[in-house]
Amino acid sequence: MYCSRQLVRFLQHSIKLGLACCLVMASFAGADTSEPSTNSWRDDFDGTLYLGVGKGFHQTLVPGLERELNNDLLFVISGELQWRNFFIDTPIHRSGTYIYSATIGYRFYQHEQHSWDLIASNYNVWLPNKKTSSATPQLEGLKARAPDSLNAIRYQFLWQQHVFGFESGIDLAAHHGIITRLSYSYLLPCRNLDVYLSTALTLESSNVVNYYYGIDADEARPGRALYRAGAGYKTHFGVSAVYPLAKHWQLDASVGLNLFSRNYRQSPVVTRDQEKLMVVMVRYVF
Repeated sequence: MYCSRQLVRFLQHSIKLGLACCLVMASFAGADTSEPSTNSWRDDFDGTLYLGVGKGFHQTLVPGLERELNNDLLFVISGELQWRNFFIDTPIHRSGTYIYSATIGYRFYQHEQHSWDLIASNYNVWLPNKKTSSATPQLEGLKARAPDSLNAIRYQFLWQQHVFGFESGIDLAAHHGIITRLSYSYLLPCRNLDVYLSTALTLESSNVVNYYYGIDADEARPGRALYRAGAGYKTHFGVSAVYPLAKHWQLDASVGLNLFSRNYRQSPVVTRDQEKLMVVMVRYVF
C-alpha cells in the first residue's frame, strides 16, 4: 500500500470488508451465552503491525501506470492480524504480491500443516479514476479500470520453511472474471537475515484480461486498434529479504519479475514483455 488515490480507494474497500468481518465476529461472540467464560474476546486477538517508509521502482507492461509508485515516497501499512479464525494479512514476502495487496479471510479448516480459508483479496490495480489523461499520452482516451476484489477459496500446505498455496475465485467488483493462483515460497534463514524465495502462476479468464488490456471501440485511436483479449496466464519470480536493525526496526527489500502470456502482450497499449518491481524500505514493528 502507498499513500495515493489508489491507496485511499483500496483502504476504503478493505475497511468495508473489515467492518463486515467485525460484524460477523461480534455476532459469533455474542451468540453463545449458555456457558459463561472468564476470558475476554480480546484474549483471542493476536498479530503484528508494521509501518514502513521507503522507495519503489515498478516497470509495468503499460508505460505510465507506474508513475505514482516511482515518483512518490512510499508509506506502507502492513501486518498479520488474527482474531479466532478471522485474519487480515499483507503477504508481501511469501506470495510476492504487490505492496498494495491485502487479504481478509476466515479459516474454516486447520489440521497440522493443512489449512482452508475463505478470502477476499485484490490482484489487479490498473488505471485509476482521473488518471487517464495525466499519466502518459499512451493512456489518453482510455476508460478507468477499477481494482478488482476476488472472493476466493484458498488452500495452504506448510512444511518446515516451505509454503505451497492454491486459491481460486471470482471478482464481484470490476470484471466479474475468474482468477486461479498456484504459489510456492521458501524461507532461507541466513544468520540475522531472512530471505524469502517465491514463485507463482496466475491464470486469468478472458473477462479479466480483456477488462484491463482490451480496447473498446470508443477507446480506439490511430495507432491504437480495437482489441479483444482472451484468457491468459502470468508467472511471478520474487526474492525478499528482511534484516533487523534494532528491537522494533527492520530493513526490508524485495525484487520481482512478472512474465505474461501472449494475450496480455498483444494489447495495443502494451510496449514491454515483462514487469519488474523493486521496493526498499525501513519498517517499524509494533
